[in-house]
Amino acid sequence: MGNEKFISEYILLIIFAVFVCAASLFFVLLKLKIKKIERQSKIKEMTDYETGIGNLSYFEHHFCNTISDYSRHLYYIAYIIVDGNYIQLYHGEEVFSDVVKNTASVLMSAVTPNEFAARISETGFAFAFREMNDEDAQRRFGALLDELEAYINDDSKPVFYASVYNLGKDDINSKVLLFNLRRNCNKIFGSDKHIILCDSGSIHTALEQKRMKDSVIRGLANREFKLFLQFIVDNKTKEIISAEALSRWVHPEYGILPPGKYIATMESAGLISSLDYYMFEEICKLLQEWSNSDFSHISLSCNFTRITLSEENFVDKIIEIAAKYNFVRDRLVIEITEDAIEKNRKRAMNNVNECKKLGFRIALDDLGSGYTSLANLCDYPIDIVKIDRDILLKTDTLRGKALFEGVIALSHSLNLKVVCEGVETNEHHKLVSATRCDYLQGWYYSKPIPSKEGEEFIRQYEKKQKLLTGI
Repeated sequence: MGNEKFISEYILLIIFAVFVCAASLFFVLLKLKIKKIERQSKIKEMTDYETGIGNLSYFEHHFCNTISDYSRHLYYIAYIIVDGNYIQLYHGEEVFSDVVKNTASVLMSAVTPNEFAARISETGFAFAFREMNDEDAQRRFGALLDELEAYINDDSKPVFYASVYNLGKDDINSKVLLFNLRRNCNKIFGSDKHIILCDSGSIHTALEQKRMKDSVIRGLANREFKLFLQFIVDNKTKEIISAEALSRWVHPEYGILPPGKYIATMESAGLISSLDYYMFEEICKLLQEWSNSDFSHISLSCNFTRITLSEENFVDKIIEIAAKYNFVRDRLVIEITEDAIEKNRKRAMNNVNECKKLGFRIALDDLGSGYTSLANLCDYPIDIVKIDRDILLKTDTLRGKALFEGVIALSHSLNLKVVCEGVETNEHHKLVSATRCDYLQGWYYSKPIPSKEGEEFIRQYEKKQKLLTGI
């Protein structure tokens, strides 16, 4: 009996041991299976589904884990942009898709051990490669870019553009680096130039632009941009009849900043429309405040860049904003600025025509400079023309004076009112007052002032005019 009991216990022990081993093996296999699934999932997450090449996450992962501090100086990072709009317009969407896939294939074939490439965006790729010097890097990458161009074989213009940068010891943030490379690449986008080699200075400049962009976004959110007014007077009576609304950034650190300090950043960052609509609403508010006051006769003009005027939903936004405020619509003048060309000229023209139908008046700013041409007088339903200050400054010559008076005569022949900008001195005042110009604007009459000081300025100005005229 004792032996039988021992044998029975021994068998049970064996069975238990087998069970434990099997369970352990099962959990080990399960753990391996989970790790494999997680690894496959991570790989999938870091893969561009359309091309099979790595995506932005893949690039960031390898930038941190493949590039060591010791080897950093050997790496060159290339940011490549494909001109997708051009390809789709002239070759079609299918060809664009083929070009993108071929780009991924060429880059994957080009990478050697410890190098990597990825698709960063719909039209953007990044390639991290190693070379001993700039000359070798440019030769190798130039050949690769030529191979990419050869696929589409379009001799009319390049469709690939790239910025290339040799990493420095402090270049450890891939997000900042890619942003800076993209900004530098945009400088040559659409030109005949294929590649731009970036140095630490250009990268630093792009970084400063990014900081400025972030600061502008915060400024808009915190309503740091304020409405300033520069008043416009009637040439005959010298009475204030309107004002141009101007933006000023009341920066918490740097104080009041003029548009020259932030407009270019806003345009390049795609934020200029936000400022245009922001200022439009501020003007609507002020017109409502003045609608039942002694200032109800004064018009306000709001600047709109041609970028904003080209937007598809421009009119809808204008209607939405203006509907919140009660004021006579022709007291608001939409002023077309000359600082940027239209992204869509036909749409811009249609949008301005719709604004005219809504009751707003239309002014053409800076006639005689930039993108403002005489053809605009026919293209847009203009009510008011503003003569650029540069033309006024040329009136010290006979030709310049003839040009100035000719622009006024031409505008009047088209039934347009004329504003002369840049009247800053007593000589300017006397000269322009003797012409048939309708309205005058400049520091001689009014410097740009905060809108909250506008009412008091008007009172003091009118008081001064009464003393001068003896009325």
